[in-house]
Amino acid sequence: MERKKFWLLLIILGLVTSVCGQVSQTQASEFTKDHVLTLVEDAYHTQVSLSEEPQSKKQIHLKLSKYFTNDLTENFINENVYEVDGGFITFGSDFASYYIPFFQYDESTRVKYIDGKWYVWEEHFDEEGPFSTMTGIEGVVVSEEEGTWKVSSIAYELPDTIQPQ
Repeated sequence: MERKKFWLLLIILGLVTSVCGQVSQTQASEFTKDHVLTLVEDAYHTQVSLSEEPQSKKQIHLKLSKYFTNDLTENFINENVYEVDGGFITFGSDFASYYIPFFQYDESTRVKYIDGKWYVWEEHFDEEGPFSTMTGIEGVVVSEEEGTWKVSSIAYELPDTIQPQ
């Protein structure tokens, strides 16, 4: 009788494990434009929150690594995190490296999936005079790292395969 219970338990565990694996794969394959925008916006808010109060470098690393690749997390910390009384913190700046740009998250925010990466960007225009001229692009690249989509770089130009609109 005990052997039957043991085998039944193993079968149930096997079925549950295989179903969980399929759910994870489905979620990764169904990563959509809305998921990308939410990820980027949450990553931005996480970066901004690091200026609210001092904390340990480990806490900062854990917060960032949820949204950013290992390389981008390390680059951000090295460039923007400073030691203060009570821990580590970031300071605000208009031109700090490795920060996600301030996007509007509206119709001006473009998203495109190409060559295994998601690109999120906005085009900025100079509105002086009777004509508008494009002055630049600010964007991010979202890539898969170890099965999870994360922000992998900050971009100021797009690949040639993406045409600005």
